[in-house]
Amino acid sequence: MLDFGFGPDLCLRLADAVAREPDRDHAWRLALETLGRGLSVTHDDILTQGGIAALIGPTGVGKTTTIAKLAARYNQRHGLGRVALITTDSYRIGAYEQLCTFGMIMETPVRLVSTAQELQDAINSFAEKTLVLIDTAGMSQRDVRLSKQFALLSHTPRIRSYLVLAANAQHSVLRETAAAFAQVPLSGAILTKVDETTRMGAALSVVHEKTLPLAYISNGQRVPEDLQIARIDALIRMGESFAGLYQEGAAADTLALTFGKRLIDHVIR
Repeated sequence: MLDFGFGPDLCLRLADAVAREPDRDHAWRLALETLGRGLSVTHDDILTQGGIAALIGPTGVGKTTTIAKLAARYNQRHGLGRVALITTDSYRIGAYEQLCTFGMIMETPVRLVSTAQELQDAINSFAEKTLVLIDTAGMSQRDVRLSKQFALLSHTPRIRSYLVLAANAQHSVLRETAAAFAQVPLSGAILTKVDETTRMGAALSVVHEKTLPLAYISNGQRVPEDLQIARIDALIRMGESFAGLYQEGAAADTLALTFGKRLIDHVIR
């Protein structure tokens, strides 16, 4: 399972769980079932419950595009005029303009804020909206300015924060990112760039380790098509077919590619 990106600690736990199982196919199924029991989902809570949701995470993971996808999906489901967008990103050139472009296309208001008071004022001005999405500045998990972003969000307890993780990142990077952003109470995780990796194990290991419920999975750039509700129950169902490939002695790269594709297909359906 190391070939598929799973962290070493999780690999050991899964191996221990199936150590007494002599049949290789059954061992794979048991390992996946064990993994599945350690994962949870949010059941589409942003789009069903509404409220105030902030997406946080490092630079380049796709927070702004994911915000646009969520807003567009909400408009499709509940009608226009119910969503508002706020961005705290005054650092990246063009960040506000990018969100404004999405807002204009979706007929959705956008506000730029840089202080806790401005954020609260913006939220109050959108009191009639049923969903307010907050796009935060992307920063490295080692950026000293992170504390300012965390303080901005912590002043409004109604905000639910979701950590956005790029599925194509290395396990060590994802783990460090999750640890840094855990300074904010997290309601769940959103995995992006799943179409750019064949090794989803790293992201799943970190989500499993941090007990973060999976909210959504982004598998492309199209707005809003490439955003799916995370479903873990179907993960178990791919065990039998994958175990068959393993039994046939497929190469590690082939197994990893097949595992990644099936994981994408099954988790989002």
